[in-house]
Amino acid sequence: MGFQLKNCMKRVLEDVKKYGYIGVLIMIYYFTMHGIFHAFCPVLLVTGFPCPGCGTNRAILLLLSGQFERALNLNPMAVGWMLLGIWIFIKRYWQGKKITGLKQAGTFLAVSMIIIYCYKMVVLFPGRPPMTFWRDNLLGRVFEHYNEFVRGFF
Repeated sequence: MGFQLKNCMKRVLEDVKKYGYIGVLIMIYYFTMHGIFHAFCPVLLVTGFPCPGCGTNRAILLLLSGQFERALNLNPMAVGWMLLGIWIFIKRYWQGKKITGLKQAGTFLAVSMIIIYCYKMVVLFPGRPPMTFWRDNLLGRVFEHYNEFVRGFF
């Protein structure tokens, strides 16, 4: 067990050294966007519309805190993404094996998210978070009547 844990940590540290800059860039983006716009999602920032992934981060945090119903209401696919992350961790870091089927699993989850998004846009938009229109979007700042134009559709 100790040997396996040591190898697991070694693989994690190798990937952090190799890809850690991506995490740093994401953190810079996160704090910059929240500091300026108080939002993270580029689709939301530009258009004001929620994206298929809206609510995923909050849903994963709710899942980790045991608030399953709230998490599923925000974004039910968070469960799938979380399970995929656990599967990747086990295969790559714990077992030290090559990850196969990642493209298929990711595609399935992404397509499922889009289908759920379309359903939620029809049924819940614009009244129930995270399916709300964000009026402080960039298009609304650039084009004077953008928000009024969009409001005419719902």
